[in-house]
Amino acid sequence: MIKITISSCDLILNEENKQNKYLIGPGMGLIIMGFAYILWWFAGPWAWEAIATDIRWAHNWAYAIIIFNVGLAWYHKSPITRTIAMVQSFLMPITASGSFNTIICTIIASTLLLIWLILSIFEKKRKILLLNEKLTDRGKMWLNMHTLVIAWILVAHMGLMFFIVRLPIEFSLYQIQNNAGFLANLPPEGLEFATWAYDIGLFFFLIVVIKEQYTMGYNLKNKPWPKLSFYVAILVMAISLIALLIQDLTIGLDWVSTFYT
Repeated sequence: MIKITISSCDLILNEENKQNKYLIGPGMGLIIMGFAYILWWFAGPWAWEAIATDIRWAHNWAYAIIIFNVGLAWYHKSPITRTIAMVQSFLMPITASGSFNTIICTIIASTLLLIWLILSIFEKKRKILLLNEKLTDRGKMWLNMHTLVIAWILVAHMGLMFFIVRLPIEFSLYQIQNNAGFLANLPPEGLEFATWAYDIGLFFFLIVVIKEQYTMGYNLKNKPWPKLSFYVAILVMAISLIALLIQDLTIGLDWVSTFYT
């Protein structure tokens, strides 16, 4: 009777693992989101045209790198590398607020991504975790979980900075000068449909992923992660592209000269 029960449990666990054998979850969603963002702003000729016209659009480079790295960090449970990803994500509100030169933010984000990759490869090659002996098992679990939670919250600050800090004063600043205040580092985005869609979408992603993390906890049994956060991330990208198309067909992409002057 006991053997039958154990076998049944094994079958259930195996079935669960088959359902999510590629570990699809928030990490995969952010990796695809970040990588697509990188391709859009690094490989697209329209991106270089926009940046050549107005270097302030380069803030998207920092956004893309941060989102991509936070996604990667989900797949490597290491206190040191996840802490690096968390530290890097603090650049998100700094960049999104327009309070600092976004080219410098991009350089810092790129450097931290490079450090993250080197340490992650080193740990995997050597099959070790840095600082492993200096932390208790509970301490490692706490750091692995909470560093990513903080990183997710900071990624969502991309929208918070837009709606709370920039949007209410953007038009007034532009009337003073087109590079007054935060406009020295960021372009006007008050009527960028894709910005609205993307930033609102990040709030929904945060709500879903925090709920999933709360449900999973430390996940000591290594159960498959829910896939909803992954689908939300993909949906955010799709809706943002649709919003960009709608803008192009309605007010146009060069709306600033029409509505702000």
